[in-house]
Parts: sequence; C-alpha cells; structure tokens
Amino acid sequence: MFNEPTVLIAPTNRSLLKRLAVDLAALCSDPNDLDHAFDLLNATYSTDVAQAARDRLKTHPAISPLVSQRYWGDWPALSQLIAMPAGSLGHVYGLFKASQGLDDLPPPELPDAIRGDDAYLQMRIRQTHDLWHVVAGLPITLAGEAAANGLTTEQLRWPGSALLIAADLVHRVSDADPAEGGAVDVGVAIAYGLNLGAQAQPFLAQRWEEGWQTPLSQWRDRLGIRRLLQSSPFPLLPGEAVRD
Repeated sequence: MFNEPTVLIAPTNRSLLKRLAVDLAALCSDPNDLDHAFDLLNATYSTDVAQAARDRLKTHPAISPLVSQRYWGDWPALSQLIAMPAGSLGHVYGLFKASQGLDDLPPPELPDAIRGDDAYLQMRIRQTHDLWHVVAGLPITLAGEAAANGLTTEQLRWPGSALLIAADLVHRVSDADPAEGGAVDVGVAIAYGLNLGAQAQPFLAQRWEEGWQTPLSQWRDRLGIRRLLQSSPFPLLPGEAVRD
C-alpha cells in the first residue's frame, strides 16, 4: 500500500486558517456579524490569492492610471453632498448615508508587507464601498451586501468577498425561515451582483470625485448598467430617480 503524503502547513498558515474558520463559522450563523466580517476581510489581505488579485488590478488598462497617480479626490461633507442637485451622484449618496445613519467604514488593517500601490488599492476599495452601493442601487441589507459581494468578487476577484458569499449561502440553506417581509432572497441577490459585475465597466477605474454633481443616471450609462438596473430586485434608494 502507498502511504499518504505528509502535508506540512506552516504555523502562520495554520493560524490564518484557524482565524478564517472562526470568522466563517460565526458568519454562517449570523451574516450580519460585522466584527467577524471585517476580521475575515482583514485576514485575507495577506493571502497569495489577494496578492494575485491586486497584481491583476494594477495591470488593468483602465485601473493602472489611478494606481500610478494614487488618485484621491475631494470627498465633500454630508451636508454638502445632500445640497447637490437632485438626482446627482453626490445628492443620492448623501441621502443614502443619512437615511442609513452610515459612518465612514473603518480603514483596512494591513500587514506591514502591504504598502505602496497595494495599500492604495485596499484603501481605495474600502473608501468607495458605500458609493458602489449607491451606483449599483444596492441597499444596506443582508441581500444588498450579498449583491455587493457578488459585484466585488466578479470585478476584483477578491477572496474575502467570495468567502462572505459562501457564508451567506450556507446560512441561507440552513435557515428554516424564508426571506421575510418581501426581502430579496440572498441567492437572487448574489446572482444579480455577479451579473452586474460581469457586465459593468470597472467600478474601481472611476474617478467618482470628479463627478459628484453628475446625474447618477449618466454614471450608470458610462458603466453600461442602466438597462440591467431596470431588472434590479431591489427598491429605489432614497433620492434615486426611476430606473428607466
């Protein structure tokens, strides 16, 4: 008989796997557990898969100019956003944040080895997360976050987003209660987000700060998602015009 080969796992990898297992177990039980969700994302940043994703993004023709410039425009205060023209990106984003009581997301916790362009990418993606929600018409709900994770998994090849989707699906099949109160099914939301990510121009390549007062509908036209949004399973966001 052949002996099974011995698989050696480095101590650092064992520690990472244990950390991810704890986070995933918690999220499979409660997908709304933000502490474990952020910890899972932070844990994945140092993986080879995440580095491969960053390397791919840095060489993408539409994204690389932002990375080389470390582009970061002005982010107006909430009151300034809300005062922008009705239907503009800034106005809808401001109303979205105000209606949800959203604060800025915590910055990603990056190991020392992640610096320069890699750190910029992580910071940029975290900073624009809620803005992507607005552009894609996704509410801050379990299904809305699942759709957002589908979008980021498809466009960024982000391991953390893929793991969050896995936790959402495990919770979905183990939860005896169907979506209540007309809530969007998580499986439908994930499929919608993946399709959105596949059809849209790269969200990460956009210089949002140069178009706060541009109508949201024009942004969606540029991204090629306006027609797809007509079949969105989600209701309109506060201040959002009819999706026609």
